[in-house]
Amino acid sequence: MLQTNNSRYKYTPDEMPEDEFLKRFVVREKVFEEIFKDIKASDYEVSNQHFIIVGQRGQGKTTLLRKILIETKKDKNLSKFLIPVKFAEEQYQIRSLSRLWEEVADYLQSIYEDIFPNILDDMEEFFDDEDYELKAFSYFEKHIKKQNKKLLILVDNIDELIGKFSEKEQRRFREILLTSSSFRIIGGSTKMLEQHYDYSKPFYEFFKIVKLKGFNSEESKKFLLSYANTEEKKKIKEVIENTPERLEVIRQLTGGVPRTLVMLFDIFLDEEGTAFDDLLKILDEVTPLYKHRMDDLPAQLQELVHTIAINWDGMYTKNIARKTRMESKAISSQLKKLEKFEIIESESVGKNKIYKIKERFFNIWYLMRFGRKKDRQRVEWLIAFLNSWCSKDELENKAIDFMNKLKMGEIKESYAFHMCEALSYAGIKLETENELKCVTNKYLGSINSSLKCDLSKSDKQVFEEAKVFIDNKDYHTAIEILENSNKSSEFITQSLSILYNLAKDYSKTVKYTKLFVSYNNNYSPEEVSFMSSRILIATNNFEYSFKLLIESLEQYSKNKENEYVINYLIRQYFIELISRKQYFKAKELLELKAYNLKEKFKPIWFALMKLMEDEYPNEFKKMGSELESSVNEVIIKIEKLRNENNKLQSNLYK
Repeated sequence: MLQTNNSRYKYTPDEMPEDEFLKRFVVREKVFEEIFKDIKASDYEVSNQHFIIVGQRGQGKTTLLRKILIETKKDKNLSKFLIPVKFAEEQYQIRSLSRLWEEVADYLQSIYEDIFPNILDDMEEFFDDEDYELKAFSYFEKHIKKQNKKLLILVDNIDELIGKFSEKEQRRFREILLTSSSFRIIGGSTKMLEQHYDYSKPFYEFFKIVKLKGFNSEESKKFLLSYANTEEKKKIKEVIENTPERLEVIRQLTGGVPRTLVMLFDIFLDEEGTAFDDLLKILDEVTPLYKHRMDDLPAQLQELVHTIAINWDGMYTKNIARKTRMESKAISSQLKKLEKFEIIESESVGKNKIYKIKERFFNIWYLMRFGRKKDRQRVEWLIAFLNSWCSKDELENKAIDFMNKLKMGEIKESYAFHMCEALSYAGIKLETENELKCVTNKYLGSINSSLKCDLSKSDKQVFEEAKVFIDNKDYHTAIEILENSNKSSEFITQSLSILYNLAKDYSKTVKYTKLFVSYNNNYSPEEVSFMSSRILIATNNFEYSFKLLIESLEQYSKNKENEYVINYLIRQYFIELISRKQYFKAKELLELKAYNLKEKFKPIWFALMKLMEDEYPNEFKKMGSELESSVNEVIIKIEKLRNENNKLQSNLYK
């Protein structure tokens, strides 16, 4: 077992031993130097610039604040007069400006008792006075000056702190920050202070903003290696050296956010689910914060966030509009608001935009909390990770190893459920997925887990339910069962393609046939179209097959890439078509002047003429002797395929 849970220091930098923390601070050096250089160069006889470090949760704000705290204490010159005061991430007790001064005084009295033995006690003597805050701060500042000290106040979630103050207190606080040389503030925030953009508010363009971005590829490597233990480092180095594209995939998936990056990597390396338990604990801890974020939004914006978050992948405006039953024009302004609040982000694709949740960790939290039970929604993020990280064979091996662990009882409950669900949707083989569901069901039952009831059915189980109706030729009910299962595997998609064809819904047949073919990511769009047109023949959907072939030929004539592969697919198409005795249609298509198929595929043309010798007795005689073996080979293939007619349909009933 990998010791990924020897501590939760990976996710809580304030709890990490100082030497360990400094050893792992390897990426944000430039940002730190920018701020610390300013701290060292400032004239502390006058008021100074105040900072806010902005970055989504897990981006490293708390880490930076602690680094500033440590280095300020260690600096020989600064430590003579500058006292860093760092508040915990959440300060629920501070609801007014006077409480802020009390908390700072309490910190000084507790930590620096030799310098400030009674500062809080003496301050509180003014508590019953109407102008308590004024007198408290006056005493507080006077006492700091008396000791020839300055304060560097480090506040995480400073936006929430300021938001608790009344507008009068905010203006008073701003005035103090502008005029007092006794202290300066460096805050952290998950979003831009809304007042920063509103000229009517006290803190309009007041703070110097430092924005944290996600790690790039090199930073991700350094970060993961710094946080890994010895055994993990070996595995990470193997990934970097042998398959560096995988690291880039996980970086893109997480947006390069440090906390999410290391969590997903931990989950992949972990074999028993300890890291997944860590994830669940942290998701539980952030619930009040994220719930508050959602509750603060108007109902319409809540619906938009829900729609985008549940989808996980980016969505076009038109797709969001369709899901929310809102007009595209109407939601554009709402989406801009969500972008301003830094809840979503957009990417331009031509004239359109794709929107997704900016903070991927928030998206994971949302899916885990609000995704439907017995549905892929809850584990969509984990499916995306597995599909982008693992090949088909690796997924298969991971599922088999996972089942062996379950049989030995070495998997934690929550991990067993969520990894089983994710693997089952990730595209493993039909029989493997069915066995995985059975083994997980048995394991969860053996430990009396309530999660057993939430397991979704395997593809095989879903199809067995549908097969009862297929046998009775009730194709519409069978289709309903497959679609309501929310399964989108290769097998279910293939089944839907065939069933829609049997139900004579040819537009849906084409849709699912293309989707089925596209499961192999190596195919180009043109290849998908040609292969789909061939599969439509196998399901006796000739009309749509011809239509799709013509569309594919037109598309290919404009962009002649992969010529060898496309020509092979066209040959296979005509062999399939002729094997179905669609001779006259094959002749008509081959003779289309725009594409010159008759000349390009002479062996197929003369094989067809041989089979149509009664109708065209002289055409076959035109064949040159050099083509004889090629034509005979085509005829043999046609006869072989003829014996396998309706292969896809027969497979459906196996």
